[in-house]
Amino acid sequence: MTKRIDSAPLAAIRLALKDQSITLQPVMNQVSALPVDADLEYYFVPADYMKFYQPYHRPGQPLKNLKLINYERPAISLSFYFKHKYKIKRDIDPQEVMRHVKEHRDSLLNKSLTSVLSIGEQKELQETDDLLRQIRDNPEAYQYCFSNYHHYYKYWYCSYRYFEDEDKTQAASGTEHLLKHTERLEGNRIERMNIIFVDPYYITRQVPQDNKLIDRELDTYPTRIRQGTITLYVRKL
Repeated sequence: MTKRIDSAPLAAIRLALKDQSITLQPVMNQVSALPVDADLEYYFVPADYMKFYQPYHRPGQPLKNLKLINYERPAISLSFYFKHKYKIKRDIDPQEVMRHVKEHRDSLLNKSLTSVLSIGEQKELQETDDLLRQIRDNPEAYQYCFSNYHHYYKYWYCSYRYFEDEDKTQAASGTEHLLKHTERLEGNRIERMNIIFVDPYYITRQVPQDNKLIDRELDTYPTRIRQGTITLYVRKL
């Protein structure tokens, strides 16, 4: 029995893409403004090469580092947009808050051992140390929440139209999010690639066819401690 793979050989695929991938341009092709993001790696591949990627097509069990956006559904038009993805966690255990603040305080202390802190960092270290003592002595005097709202993580999406019948008379549409390169807290860079299949003939011509208030809430928390990919928000009751 052949062992199923979890990751694709991106280096080898990039070599193949040098001959396979094509460039699309708004107006000249049926594509919107293209995403410009240093952490987003994507390629347009004509449907003629689709069988080459069949080993990496894993419905229900996608690969960790390669996404075939529209396998077996070559696009006749494309558009891209992004959403600001975020989450917020309330009712935090004070011990969890203490760990977050202490980690941030310790990271500044460790930095001070190898380099001179700026005036702003010295002030931040003092304020963080003071806050740590205040929360430790009187945790019930504060209200807490965790959120990645102000990290402004952009989640890119690709919407595409494709023919759903062999006669190419009926068009349907689909939407998929794109994978991005990410950085681990330890500094490791995780590379992720996206491949978008296109109909080389029709991509060149037209085919007819909530109300959130999280930013206002977080603005009521005057103290913010950013650590890693999450920020702690604190306000006095």
